This record gives sequence, C-alpha cells and structure tokens, in this order.
Amino acid sequence: MLPISIIALIIAYTYSGVTTFISIYAEQIDLLEAASFFFVVFAITVLISRPITGRLLDSRGANIVMYPCMLIFAAGMLIYSQANLFITLLLAGIFFGLGYGNIQSISQAIAIKLAPAHKLGLANATFFIFFDVGFGVGPYIFGFFVPILGFRSLYAITTIIILANIVLYYIMLGRNEKQLISVE
Repeated sequence: MLPISIIALIIAYTYSGVTTFISIYAEQIDLLEAASFFFVVFAITVLISRPITGRLLDSRGANIVMYPCMLIFAAGMLIYSQANLFITLLLAGIFFGLGYGNIQSISQAIAIKLAPAHKLGLANATFFIFFDVGFGVGPYIFGFFVPILGFRSLYAITTIIILANIVLYYIMLGRNEKQLISVE
C-alpha cells in the first residue's frame, strides 16, 4: 500500500498547482471566463469515464487503466501549460478528468486491493494521508517557484514530473501487475 500511496502523493502534488492557482493563471492568460467552466467540464468527464475505467480495472487489471490515465494527465498538463484559447483550457479540463480523475479512484482501489483484509482501514488511511500531503504541500512549492519560473514553465515542468511518475509506477508496481487488481 505504501508504493501506490507514494504515486498518489505525486499525482496529488502535481494537480494541486492547478486547483490552487487556476484563477490567477486564467486571469494572467486572459481566460477567466473559460476557467469558470473548467471544473464543470472536469466533473462531467469524470462522471462519464469512471464507470468505464472501473470496469476495465476489474476485467483487465490496473496497468491497462493507470498507464493511459497518467499519459492523458501529462498531456492535459502540457495543454494546460500552453493554453491560450477558451477551448484549449476546457480541453485540458477533459484531459484532467480522464487522467487525474481516474488515477485518483484507481490508485485507491489498488491500495485497498494490496492490503490484507484486517488492514483495509490502515490502507485507506495511509493512501489518503499521502494524497492529502501531496495536495497540501503542492501549493507551497508551486507558490515558491511561480515568481521564478512563471505559470507556463512551471506547469510544463509538472508534465515532466507526471511522466517520471509513470516510470516510478512501473518500478514500484506496474511490472508486478499480477499483485494488482486482477480478474476475479
């Protein structure tokens, strides 16, 4: 449960920079109106996609969902970092919903699946502590680097962090797919 919690911490950290600074970033790139629809688009995408990814997880395993979702999340962050049109920002919201929105639930399912029955509460608590730490520390780190790098560069660098997290996921969990969620 610790490896997937570390993956979740990094994912939460990277997304925390979006949720915390979207209004400032959107004002800076003159897309404040688009930002008001961003989370609506995100939520609708999550609502539509989670039942599909949940079934894929149950029938085909974690990797078939985690790898594409992390790649989609990275693509969304890259699009977000370069957004200059209303539609571009909303497209990033769709990618975030498909990527981050599914990683969150799938990684929690992995944490629970990896735990013995008598430690389900501990697994859930560990997962959410790590997730919350990522979400809590992220804005402080982003806030420190925004004046130095600017939002666009920082979000582009965050794309690289997400891609590195794919490698970390493979090393810590992905190469041992049989221990992850499997067909039962």
